[in-house]
Amino acid sequence: MENNKRLGILLIIISLIVGGIFLYYISNLTEQSQELGCFANSDCFAVERGLSISHIATGIFSFILSLGFYLLFFNREKIIKQKEYDISKLTREEKEVFSFIKKNNEEGVYQSKIVEKFNFPKSKVTRILDKLERKDIIERKRRGMTNIIFLK
Repeated sequence: MENNKRLGILLIIISLIVGGIFLYYISNLTEQSQELGCFANSDCFAVERGLSISHIATGIFSFILSLGFYLLFFNREKIIKQKEYDISKLTREEKEVFSFIKKNNEEGVYQSKIVEKFNFPKSKVTRILDKLERKDIIERKRRGMTNIIFLK
């Protein structure tokens, strides 16, 4: 996200500088066209062409300016950091339960699903989840008559 902010600031600065140059160029061309009385005069084609090109360039640089503001203020990258868990001191059963929860972490895992999946008694699953919760690996949320488990 920091790179987007820097890029946004850089684009704004560049577009302001170039936009200022183009505004100066347009005002000079406008003065020339007024001095020449450019309506149906053949000498004015170069001035009119320059004005047309400068208007297109102004549009492009306005777009770059807008993009710079967008990157600076509105583009928020969603940063997803995966937490590292120390599971080296867990028992084999606790590691299996942890892996199952990790695999299904997006929607969460109901405690009853863990009982079904591993065919453990409810009390054993409760003890395993208590230990994982004490180690700050999981989080239990109450859902009706059961708990739903998420990784922290």
